[in-house]
Amino acid sequence: MTTTITIDGGKSELRLLLRTPAGRQIGVGPGFSYRPDEDGVDRILAAVRGAAAMISLPAQVAGVVAGLTGVPGERAEHRRLALALERQFGAPAVVVEDSVLAHAGALGGPGVLLCVGTGTTVLAVDSGGDHVRLDGWGPHLGDRGSAYAIGLAGMRAATASHDQVGPTTVLADRLATALGGLDLASLQHYYRDPAMIARTAAFARDVLDAAAQGDPVAGQICTRAAADLADAAQVAAVRLGLSGTARRVSFSGRLLALGNTLHQALAAELEARKLPLVTPRAEPLDGGPALLGGVDPYTRLLASHGTGGDA
Repeated sequence: MTTTITIDGGKSELRLLLRTPAGRQIGVGPGFSYRPDEDGVDRILAAVRGAAAMISLPAQVAGVVAGLTGVPGERAEHRRLALALERQFGAPAVVVEDSVLAHAGALGGPGVLLCVGTGTTVLAVDSGGDHVRLDGWGPHLGDRGSAYAIGLAGMRAATASHDQVGPTTVLADRLATALGGLDLASLQHYYRDPAMIARTAAFARDVLDAAAQGDPVAGQICTRAAADLADAAQVAAVRLGLSGTARRVSFSGRLLALGNTLHQALAAELEARKLPLVTPRAEPLDGGPALLGGVDPYTRLLASHGTGGDA
C-alpha cells in the first residue's frame, strides 16, 4: 500500500485522510461556499492547511486527490489549486468535483450516484468511463431533492400553516424554534445571516423528523424530494445507456441515512423505475485510491477533465 492523501471538501466541512501502510489519520478543516469577488482557492487551501495540521504528515506522499464541492470552474484557478496542493504535500495532485470522489467511494465502478447534501449532483458513469452529470445548479436554479430544497419547502409549509392558508403542520412550531421566533426581528436575523442557505438546509432535518413522526405535510415534502432524485437518476441512466448491473444507484451525503424517511421513499421511487438502490460500499474519502490508482472506469473520466496540476 502506498501513502496517499484524500481530501473531501464540502460546504459544512473539509476532511483530509492520510492513508499509509501503518494506518489512517483524519484531519478536519472548515467548509466553504461561494463568496462575492473571490475564486475560493485561498480559502480552500486554508481549510486544507487546517486539516493537515491535525495529522502527522510523512516525509513522502505518493499522490493527492481532492474532491471539492467548490472546485474552481475556471481552468487557471483549477490549475493553481492543484499546483498549490502539489507544493504543499510534495506529490502529484488531482482535483475533481466532490461527486467524482463520492462515486468512486460508493460504487467503485459503473452506476449512478446521487450526491445529496446542501445541494444535489447526480453522476452516472459507464464501464468505459463515459459519464453524464445532472443538476449541481445551486440553490436558486436547481439542487432538486437536496437538503436546501427540503428545508425551504418545509419552511414555506410552516409559514403557510402559521398564516392558516395551508395545511396544519408541526413544522410551524419547529420553524419558530429554528428561527428563535416568528417576529420581525427573528426574520431579519435569518435574512441577514451569511449562512442563510446553510440554515435553510439544516431545517431539512426537522422535516425528516416530522415525517417520521407521521406529519403528512412533511411526509409529502420527502416524497416529492425522493421523486425528484429518482427522476434524475433515471434520466442519467437512460442518457448514458446503462444496462444490467450498471443501472444500480447509490448515494452519498448525510441526508440519506439508511432507513430514514427519505431513504425509504427514494428506494420505493427507484423500484418503480426498475433501478435498484444499493448501499454505498464506502464513504467518499475511500474513493481516493481508485482515482489515484488508475482504476477503471475512472482513468478515462479523469483524463477527460484534465484534473492535475499540469492540465
